[in-house]
Amino acid sequence: SEACVIVRVKDRFVEKPSPGGWRDLMINFYLADDPNQHVCEVQIVSNKMLVARKGLKENANYARTRNALEILEKLDARDPSKRWTRVRYLREVEGRKAGELWSLGFEIFDLLKGGYLQADLEHV
Repeated sequence: SEACVIVRVKDRFVEKPSPGGWRDLMINFYLADDPNQHVCEVQIVSNKMLVARKGLKENANYARTRNALEILEKLDARDPSKRWTRVRYLREVEGRKAGELWSLGFEIFDLLKGGYLQADLEHV
C-alpha cells in the first residue's frame, strides 16, 4: 500500500535464524504521511517460538545475550575472526573509545589487534 513505506524486511524464518535458533519475520516501516518518519516494527512469529521466548525472558541472561548478539550483528562484527577489522574501522574512522567497544561485546584481543594500546584498555 502507498500508505506505508517499507524500510527493512528481515526474514529469520528461512534466510538467517538467530544464533539461538529464533525464527521470525520483522517488517520495519513508517506511515507515508508521517513528517517525522517514525519507524514501526511488525514481528511475525510462530506460536511455539513465542511461548518458548516468554519462558526464556524470565532469565536475565537471555536479554543480555540477545542484546549483545544484536549489537554485534548491527556492527557487522559477528564473525570472530573478522571482529578486529571492525574494531580498527570504529577506532580510526568513527573515533570510538576502547571502553565503548568493550561494553558492546568486543574482546580485549579484538581491541588490541584493532590498534588500541594496553594503556587504552586500563579503564576497561
